[in-house]
Amino acid sequence: MQKTITLDDPQIFRDFDWLHDHGETAFNETKTTAYLAKRLDEMGVPYERFDGMTGLIATLGSGSPIIGMRTDIDALKQTYQGKEGVFHSCGHDSHMAIVLAVAQYYVKNPQELTGTLKLIFQPAEETVTGAEKVIKSGKLPHLNYLYGLHVCPESEVKAKQAEPIIPDAATRTYWVTIKGKTSHAGKPELGANVIDAFSELNEKFRRIKLETDLPYSVTSTMFHAGKSSNIIPDYGTFAVDLRARTNGLMDELQRQAFAAMDSVQQGDIQINLDGNDFSPAAIPSEKAINVMKTAITSVLGQAGLIEPVVTPGGDDFHFYAYDGIADETTMLGLGCNLNPGLHIPGMTFDRDSILDGARMMIEAVRLTTE
Repeated sequence: MQKTITLDDPQIFRDFDWLHDHGETAFNETKTTAYLAKRLDEMGVPYERFDGMTGLIATLGSGSPIIGMRTDIDALKQTYQGKEGVFHSCGHDSHMAIVLAVAQYYVKNPQELTGTLKLIFQPAEETVTGAEKVIKSGKLPHLNYLYGLHVCPESEVKAKQAEPIIPDAATRTYWVTIKGKTSHAGKPELGANVIDAFSELNEKFRRIKLETDLPYSVTSTMFHAGKSSNIIPDYGTFAVDLRARTNGLMDELQRQAFAAMDSVQQGDIQINLDGNDFSPAAIPSEKAINVMKTAITSVLGQAGLIEPVVTPGGDDFHFYAYDGIADETTMLGLGCNLNPGLHIPGMTFDRDSILDGARMMIEAVRLTTE
């Protein structure tokens, strides 16, 4: 076990409580950003805000290596107990409290920091658009290492346990318009029914096969067409969700999905891609994973280190490696007895696990020396 890492527990919980009570949606995190800036000002940590969007990057230390640590800062708009609100039902409040604790620790213990530490308070993770905006802002230098974290449901990781990488899948959602030709329902041969075209396409999606034992899926999740029971609809919209264990598999999955859509375009049927959201799969880094393994065992002991749990979830954290801004990356999967699950308003977890998470992230930085 490592030497005791002394934290300001009351301040960490004050940070968490404030952030928990002031959730804001993607790119609307103005109060959150102001609070983070205030706390960094109190610590004397310099930071830079982004131009035209929420979030900021704080800097401690200097020289090499350049180590990044990212926390997401947005929350979700949801209805809970009959009331609509914005809730930190994905645990980003705890992530921010942990990264603020990391900043406070290295302010008090600068001799333990080798190189430069960039703390990235990133907006809009829930819409998988924030990471690329941070990258494109030009305010983030090339990183030798980048660490992230996420609280995990108890069904995956229990309190006093942690995984050294969250093996997120690649995910992509397409929003698509399908156009046909209208006619009277009694004369279907005169029209081009978008419902028939979508039914054919959906069956082709279901028949997609990849040569792999790894999990993947293509799932139609939305379809809307028609306004009258006696008219052939000539316009419809649908959404399709693609998931694959690796980025290479996602490339092949997309190729087959586009081929399926192209094959349905016959006669008066036309299919147009209106938009898409993409989140790359985790890109495993043995160097970063080994650092995180050591950090976990240093804080929780060998029994606290568990094998990564494969899930179909995604996170835009992986854009930093995918886009080449960070060389070695991994995310700590923090066990905290979280129930009943993520994205559920009213979810609860063991608050003391925030302290474990802070110590592991501090230790990961301390172990990163080259």
